[in-house]
Amino acid sequence: MNLVSRPNRRHAALVLVLSGIILLMACGGSGQKARDFEVVQFDSETFRLSEVIKSHAVVLNFWYPSCPPCREEMPAIEAAWQELQDEPVRILGLYVPQGFDTEQDARDFIEELGLTFDFATDRLARIAEAYELELFPKTYFINREGEVVATHISIVEKDEIIRQVRALIGDPAS
Repeated sequence: MNLVSRPNRRHAALVLVLSGIILLMACGGSGQKARDFEVVQFDSETFRLSEVIKSHAVVLNFWYPSCPPCREEMPAIEAAWQELQDEPVRILGLYVPQGFDTEQDARDFIEELGLTFDFATDRLARIAEAYELELFPKTYFINREGEVVATHISIVEKDEIIRQVRALIGDPAS
């Protein structure tokens, strides 16, 4: 007896295909060229991706202060930064204004948590648009050739950041 009808098989196949697409979106990004951008960081230093990648891999994290998963992942990003700060890597938290959040809210949150990696504001969301950002938080791992080697949607853990960075910089511990 055939318990699965043709419409149900098609439905199951569609669900399988869509699940695969979502998984690729969440963990994909391999080999895409990172879009160049320039921002003034909260410490008044200029961050230009094409200049930074000459000597450093980059972890680029898009976030905003009232985003619960964004808030939750920040201590893990800071912990990874504390372990990696002597390596050829830069971590940039790029605040993208959403709703009622202000840059001052972002600065207050950073100060409250004692975050020490780099931060800047994507004031007009042009960088987020160039990176086709749809969900927050989203983290991009960019190698020194300017390629997006991996992306991570939602909360990124310390161990994942460290593993990705070690792979980016060619550390045999990865």
